[in-house]
Formats: sequence, structure tokens, C-alpha cells
Amino acid sequence: MKFAIIGAGVAGSYLGNMLYNNGHDITIFEAYKKEKHWPVCAWGASKHMLQYFSQQAGLEFKDYIFHTGKKLRMELPNNKEEYLELKGLVTYNKKQWESDLLKNINIEFSAICKRETFPINKYDYVLDCTGFHRVLLPKPKNDFIIPAYEYLVENVHDINEFYVIGYKGARGYFWYFPLNNGMGFVGAGDIDKNYYGIKEFFNQHPDAKIIKKIGRPIRLSPPFLMEPFYSNNIIGIGESIGTVFPMLGEGIIPSLLCCEIFLKVLEEKKEKNGKFDKEEYRKRVLKKFQYYHDVYKIIRLKMDGKLNTVKHFNLLISMYKNMKKEEKRFGFEISFEKMRRLVNAL
Repeated sequence: MKFAIIGAGVAGSYLGNMLYNNGHDITIFEAYKKEKHWPVCAWGASKHMLQYFSQQAGLEFKDYIFHTGKKLRMELPNNKEEYLELKGLVTYNKKQWESDLLKNINIEFSAICKRETFPINKYDYVLDCTGFHRVLLPKPKNDFIIPAYEYLVENVHDINEFYVIGYKGARGYFWYFPLNNGMGFVGAGDIDKNYYGIKEFFNQHPDAKIIKKIGRPIRLSPPFLMEPFYSNNIIGIGESIGTVFPMLGEGIIPSLLCCEIFLKVLEEKKEKNGKFDKEEYRKRVLKKFQYYHDVYKIIRLKMDGKLNTVKHFNLLISMYKNMKKEEKRFGFEISFEKMRRLVNAL
């Protein structure tokens, strides 16, 4: 089959690799120039999940690991702190990982794709892996984004662990994710665009050198609010259809899980010698990420000052049970008591 993949990020590069290795005709279209293409986000995710997906694509994930965390320190409002025991949370060389996935695949850089002009009919399927931009799919009615930016920095030698600041009312957060050799990502997402923690970080680390600044919004709307997932032969995958965990703004593993759903439905189509079942794909995405909608509700209620841990206990239990079931997928301990304290503190 002939596929066009729009976007060479985590979903586009992984799908490109898997489809190419299964004998499909693949062309990837990337908006940035080759020398300016850069994987956004802080390059942190679960080692267990990335090992699994790397193995599927024929890569050895241990070759890409920068830092394996032990504890995550969370600074909360009113001078409170919380520590999470980490169970496989790592930072990794995401740029090299994606580049290795894309070896031997035809990529057209500097490709500005628009629904009105893209030659959709030249392909059996066009996969919209453009994340926040969602360039080929119709706009959803209930999108919700949080402005964010981060810096890639070097010459930071006194922080060797993950560090997060949670803002009052769950209106955003600051992060520092360590890489290697004194390098790391420092950034913030903040609905109010105050970005507390960034200026303070550089004041505390005057020797830190900025290598790169990356700015883009983070989508928090779950798949339930991001339909349609497809339009004719255009199919959305990953963040373009809301597979970002709202509590953390984390999209690497959810995007890869979404890719896996797509590939499974595609394989079933092959076995049945029929067309790709877009509605089956939609149903499985909604089922897999169903509890993300409960997490999203918690975030929005907290932002609006309306969350009541008694009244909304069922939402909290849903979030806890589902996260606990997927503890390895997150890479850190899932404790209901710590979760309750965290929600109350924000």
C-alpha cells in the first residue's frame, strides 16, 4: 500500500519505520528543513515502554538512554514537597532515536502540507501525525491547549534528577529533565503565561548556557473531545487526535500506543483482505484512552476551582486505578495517598 505520513515526530517516525519494514510504499512529509528538524518535549518517558517499541522497530533502546531517574522531586504550593520513587523513568536521545527509525525512508523536508493542496488521492492513506497542528484533519470543537516553551541547556552540574514545580490550581507546571554531561531541558507550561520557575532557574544557575529554545502549545484535550479522527482516507494518529496524558502533558508513550492500535487494525485488514476499518480504529482509540477524559475533567475542575475530593471521588479513583494498572508505562510509583495529597496541594 502507498502511505503519506505528515510529520516526522515520534508517531510519524515510528509508523514510517514499521510500515516500511512491512513492505509498504512510504513518503514522509516534514514541515521543517532537515537541519532545523528537532523533536520537541523534554525527552523523558518510561524505559519499559520504549524498550518494547524499540524492539518492535529493530532498535536497541539501551543505546539511547541519557539518564535513569531514581526520584522525582515535586515542589508544590504553600512550601510543600512530594517525592515520587521512579520505576524506569528515563531521558533518552530522542533526536537520534527518531533519526534511526527513519533510515532508508523517503522524507521530503520543508513540506508545507495543506488540506486544500495536498495530493491526497495519490495515496491509499494519508496519516496526520502533525501533533498539535493537526494540519489535514478538520478542527475539533472542544480543543484545549496550554502554552509552553522550554530550553535545552548545558553547564548545569548541581541537578542530577527530575524536578517539577506544580502551579496553584493545576494551571501549569515547571520542569527540569536531566540529560547527560551537564545538559538538560528546563521549561514550563502555563495557561496564564507566567511560567514560574524559568527565571528563577537561570538566576540560581548563572553558568547555565542556552543551546536551543523550543516553544509550542501542549494539547490537553483527550481523544473523546478530538473527533473526527479521520476524514476520507486521512487518518489522525497520536497527539493530533489527543493522545496526551492531561495530568502530565506527556505524549510520547500515548502516541506510540496509538500507533500500535493503527498497525493492529491495519494487520487485521490484511488478514480479512478488506479495507482498513476506520471505525474500528476510532472505537479502539476511544476505549484505550477512555480514562484520559476523567483525568482531563479533574484538571479542568481544578483550574476552575471546582474540584471537590468527596464529590468527585469517582474521578480520582478512576485516575488512580487506571494509572496503577499501567505503573510501568508511566515509569514512577502510583500511590493513591500521594496522588490525593498532590491534588489537594495544587
